[in-house]
Amino acid sequence: MADLGGTYDATHGATMSDRTALPAGTYTAQIVKSERRDTKQQTGSYINLEFEVLDSEHPGRRFWTMLNLWNQNAQAVEIAQRELNSICHACGKLRVTDTEELHAIPMAVTLGVKSDNYGEKNIVKKYEQIGGASARPGAPAGAPAPTPTALPAQPGQRSAPWGRTA
Repeated sequence: MADLGGTYDATHGATMSDRTALPAGTYTAQIVKSERRDTKQQTGSYINLEFEVLDSEHPGRRFWTMLNLWNQNAQAVEIAQRELNSICHACGKLRVTDTEELHAIPMAVTLGVKSDNYGEKNIVKKYEQIGGASARPGAPAGAPAPTPTALPAQPGQRSAPWGRTA
């Protein structure tokens, strides 16, 4: 038994939304929340991005992705940088200092569905500007993103984890 500290009134307020995975496909979505979090092992940190679907049969539904930008695994960082580059291009903002600069900009996001021990979940397959245009002037649509730019090291580090040789 758990005492609620008085009478809980559920007559007002929202109820849970559908938490099943969205069907695979391309959606118009925007970033609505972003935050930097430490990894469970406290060996790095990542950016957690929350997206909201703007169109289709599922307006208002949410999905998430994590960008392991500060990690001991260089391959994880490279993958995260490519994903962040893709998001920046889809938003038309190639130089940002805060993820909040990428909020509320509609983009086309292609989702897949992956099953794990917890059930089905969405994974992002691709980000594009609405209409498929490229954010780089003169670059053809779908052109590869430039080589990732190194992010600053975490406080107390001499260099970023992916720049270390030992």
